[in-house]
Amino acid sequence: MQTETSSLSDMPEPTEMNVSNSFDKEIALLPNYLADQIAAGEVVERPASVVKELLENALDSGATQVDIYIEEGGEKRITVVDNGCGIRKEQMMLAVSRHATSKIASYDDLTAVSTLGFRGEALASISSVSRFTLTSCHHQSKHAWKLSGEGESGWQEVQPTAHPQGTCIEVCDLFFNTPARKKFLRSARTEFSHIDQLVKRVMLSRPDVSMKLVHNNSVVRQVQVAQDLAALKVRLKHLMGAPFVDQSFSVDFEAQDIRLSGWAGYPTFNRAQTDMQYLFVNGRIVRDRLLSYAVKQAYADVLYHGRHPAYLLFIEMPFDLVDVNVHPAKYEVRFANGRWVYDFLRRSVREIVTKPVGNVGGASSPGKSLNIAGDMNHNEQAYQASMAFQSYDNASDSQSNMTVSEPGLSYGQTVDVSKLQPSYDAFEKIEQDARSSSSPVLGYAKAQIKGVFILAENEQGLVLVDMHAAHERIVYERMKTQWQKDRLISQPLLVPIVIAMETSQLKTWQSFEPEFQRLGFEMEPFGPEQLKVTAVPALLAKSDVTNLIHDMIADFAVVGESQAVEEKINAILSTMACHGSVRAHRQLTLEEMNALLRDMEATDASSQCNHGRPTWVQLSMEQLDGLFMRGQ
Repeated sequence: MQTETSSLSDMPEPTEMNVSNSFDKEIALLPNYLADQIAAGEVVERPASVVKELLENALDSGATQVDIYIEEGGEKRITVVDNGCGIRKEQMMLAVSRHATSKIASYDDLTAVSTLGFRGEALASISSVSRFTLTSCHHQSKHAWKLSGEGESGWQEVQPTAHPQGTCIEVCDLFFNTPARKKFLRSARTEFSHIDQLVKRVMLSRPDVSMKLVHNNSVVRQVQVAQDLAALKVRLKHLMGAPFVDQSFSVDFEAQDIRLSGWAGYPTFNRAQTDMQYLFVNGRIVRDRLLSYAVKQAYADVLYHGRHPAYLLFIEMPFDLVDVNVHPAKYEVRFANGRWVYDFLRRSVREIVTKPVGNVGGASSPGKSLNIAGDMNHNEQAYQASMAFQSYDNASDSQSNMTVSEPGLSYGQTVDVSKLQPSYDAFEKIEQDARSSSSPVLGYAKAQIKGVFILAENEQGLVLVDMHAAHERIVYERMKTQWQKDRLISQPLLVPIVIAMETSQLKTWQSFEPEFQRLGFEMEPFGPEQLKVTAVPALLAKSDVTNLIHDMIADFAVVGESQAVEEKINAILSTMACHGSVRAHRQLTLEEMNALLRDMEATDASSQCNHGRPTWVQLSMEQLDGLFMRGQ
């Protein structure tokens, strides 16, 4: 089959007329309707964008009740009704004008925005691409008024109408006059799912407001004001699900002028997707890479591979320390000190999700709890002596003096997992003292099943422990502590590694060179776009140093720090801990089993093994009774 082709020589030469028509045009002001539609292109992406802007206006008006009515995914009709302060008759035309707002009046207001909306573009943009009706009754007025308009065709006269205090905005036939935009809308079901998720986020952010979402005359979501903790939990169960509420830590940290509150799911309550991750800054929904990365790092090495944490977190800080005027839809924010916010968020969440089981005053964190216990009693003496307990393969095992080593430990340091064992006489004395007091969180061992699981009794009922997984975490955490002490030990490379770098990467390395040195790297420029590595942390001598350094530089460029070295070393230590922990089918004495339980209560993140699997579960007496139909 032959086709006709044209060469470059066949193309017409550009003429002076062509150039003039393409580039040499007069500058002119855009017509108002066209300017409004361009602004709408930034603000109104889809029906959910309209709902977001109208909801923000309703909340900024002081509303305590907001109802949202949707038809056909929002394309046919969006109605938002609130009981806020309302709009005066003489200001209704101004409300739908571009860059008209009551929320900022000076530059100082703009640098410390305390409202959700502030640009004054929303109503003008929405009304330019829809059939728009604004009805409102100001709280100091006895009468309501209505204003209607259709796109660029102009506005009708303001008319009196009947309406209670507050505002009702109706948006019909979205994009009726911009078919190029309308063709990009998805199915009604898809568009409504975006609206539903948006309304859910707003419901989560404002427990002080009653809200209702109706789609095609069917109530989809409805929540009441949460005036106390019990009501708040009911509301959260409706929005996040009972499993999240039952399997999450309450978070409340404060430092200087910043506060973090909300809920962080147990590491064992994880998701295949990031669909249960909600972050709010001063009540504003945000999608911030820095904050998301901070929480991700907080859950490092306690989550199962490929899984994602669930959380609902609120950051409150002075308004002048966060810039919300970054994105047209206001989803992104910029912090005056982003590094400090990152550190505060990561360390606060990390402290919660890795809290030892027996931590004073903390919520217990059963690995895969079947009954989430609240604030359990414990006795700190019961586990103080077990802090040093490291290996249980000591009685009749031929590996009683097992030494775990790794080729990367070329500076001659090994981890002897048998030297740190406590005296059982000392342990038994403390155990007796503990028994005379309240029961520890994990109780006391009763038996062992198939050399794999430990059965223990505590105040709530039965505890099942995977002894290998639990001991693996204990060994791992102690190896990490040892690494922290020796992390500055570097190993010179026999043959230096030369790494090609872009100019921007070299600048990042120069900015953070002290951090690389602190972590045990020795590097120097080698040519215009190269780095020469002459020494690395001893544990990483046999790792892929080139890719590791590229990853570190990328992290430093984005968040000002890097966890790449920690992650790589932790992976090595995790492998070492796996080989150095008690094997399955190893028979333990009751004293050894109780020592393991006390160690778990004193070890960070002991509710999960190094791979994120649960190490213990709780069965309450009610659940045990139910298994045998007792009391039924």
